[in-house]
Amino acid sequence: MNRILLKAVVLSVSLLLLAATAVSPALANISAAFPGISAQTIMLLVALPSMTMVLASLVFGRLSEVMSRRAVFNLAMVFFLIGGISPYFMNDITWILAMRAILGLSLGLIFPLSLVLISDFFAGNERATIMGLQSVCVNLGGIIFSLLGGVLCVTDWHNTFLAYTVGVVIFLFVYCYLPEPVREQADQDNPAAKAPLPGSVYVMEGAVFLYNMLIFAFFTNVAIQVVGEKLGNAASAGVALTVFTGGGLVGGLIFGKIMQSLKNITIPAGWLITGAGMALIASAHDFTLLLAGCFIGGIGFSTTCPAFFVSLSVLAPPSRVAFSLALASALSGIGQFAAPFVFEAISGQFGQAPGRFPLLVSAVGFVAIGLLLLLQNSVQPSKSATIN
Repeated sequence: MNRILLKAVVLSVSLLLLAATAVSPALANISAAFPGISAQTIMLLVALPSMTMVLASLVFGRLSEVMSRRAVFNLAMVFFLIGGISPYFMNDITWILAMRAILGLSLGLIFPLSLVLISDFFAGNERATIMGLQSVCVNLGGIIFSLLGGVLCVTDWHNTFLAYTVGVVIFLFVYCYLPEPVREQADQDNPAAKAPLPGSVYVMEGAVFLYNMLIFAFFTNVAIQVVGEKLGNAASAGVALTVFTGGGLVGGLIFGKIMQSLKNITIPAGWLITGAGMALIASAHDFTLLLAGCFIGGIGFSTTCPAFFVSLSVLAPPSRVAFSLALASALSGIGQFAAPFVFEAISGQFGQAPGRFPLLVSAVGFVAIGLLLLLQNSVQPSKSATIN
């Protein structure tokens, strides 16, 4: 098979990974359509897929043992199209949330599959290159879904869910051109498979959870701030999300050079950059300034998250790297799911509404933890400093 075509097919799967954010620009409009439903419940339209994504990721390993790669992808796309498009025909928030849960199941299968396919077909330097391009494709997909979601919901919030018809094109492309890879038998008798994880791995896993919880305040509150404070309409909120993802695309493209330069302080720097972006958004009363904050926050996001996974692969024993990365993926989803409840509790304590205030809390959290991590690295340099 043509290698360029193979790369395009494998990478196209990653375009779907940020599909849940397509609804973010429409949250204010959907909330207005359901005045009796709390804002936190409306935010579950974005957060709920993160939770069910965790459940599907936990069973992916078993499914990949008994099903072909193509069969797993086909199953995931059935869930994706049902969970993504069917809310267009619904007016009951309970049923819409149920479909969002199904969408999360599809993403929970697609995320590990996108990484496994790269490992199946590519090796050595080529694999590293494709991994970098995978991050770019994830952000490109985020741009596509966020922009479509914002534009489509201007006339009617139902139209937002038509953004998921993009999945039909990707499904047909992968279905027609993805070959079934040759897989090797895993070694079942390796005693090193149960090597204990060092404490530094669990600290990093905790950081992954906190980061994803804090960053999700952006996805669930920026549309409320933009529309609620009349900085723009739902399409403007879609532009804000698109600019954030564009910053993430830039961060992904230059990530390798960033980590080579900053080494062990890459993660603290990523926290601080993200915090700067969130602080700018939280303080902005001008849409252009808000977009600048979105771009900076996106760069911070695509600096921190890859650095987490690279560092975990160094800190964990070789036999436990896969488990450590899977655990980090699960904690990412749990953090995102928990975010609306945590920020609701904090906002309630201060008598504040959703929108600007949760973003301010997020900014404070990013900067505070970033400074603590920077201090910790200056006292006890991380093993990740050895990465070149």
